[in-house]
Amino acid sequence: MKPVAEHCLRNQAPIAEALRPYLDAGGRWLELGSGTGQHGVFIAGREPQVTWQLTDLAESLPGLRAWQSEAGLTNLPPPVLLDVTRTGPPAHDYAGVFTANTVHFVGWTVVDALLRCASEALAADGWLAIYGPFNREGQYTSAGNAALDAWLRERDRDSGIKDEADVIEQAALYHLAFVTAQAMPANNRLLMFKKNG
Repeated sequence: MKPVAEHCLRNQAPIAEALRPYLDAGGRWLELGSGTGQHGVFIAGREPQVTWQLTDLAESLPGLRAWQSEAGLTNLPPPVLLDVTRTGPPAHDYAGVFTANTVHFVGWTVVDALLRCASEALAADGWLAIYGPFNREGQYTSAGNAALDAWLRERDRDSGIKDEADVIEQAALYHLAFVTAQAMPANNRLLMFKKNG
């Protein structure tokens, strides 16, 4: 049975639309922390010129395989096991890397590993897209985000919503230059970075 995340159903269309300008050129994209796989299936279905690679930890692979298999898309290959804290990316020439709702669920050690992995995966001038909630200038952007952060930290004290500026600063250590941020529904943001060199 396929896992279904309700928030993916709500935000997959706005995310796909925001990514469209970066996907027009085609090429291969790597998704880090694909979760249920819904975003990848949705985007691959809309963007046939893009090959979308799903990845996640072992416990998520059965669900990813279910979504990928049912979709039957030629541009959506079987998902790959990837733990950014242990291994590198499956290739080093991706046009883009995408991750959604991951950064706030983990601590800075994993965020750092994710940014390193993304940088290693990208070809020169490749794009990194990070979607999720972010604080701005040390402040929550909504009461809902404050409540989410409290829940996250109760569950795992190392996790929690990160400040946008801190993520930008950390990304720069891996030659990922911040380009733009786009406001998204439900107080989320889409941060876009470009690989330099």
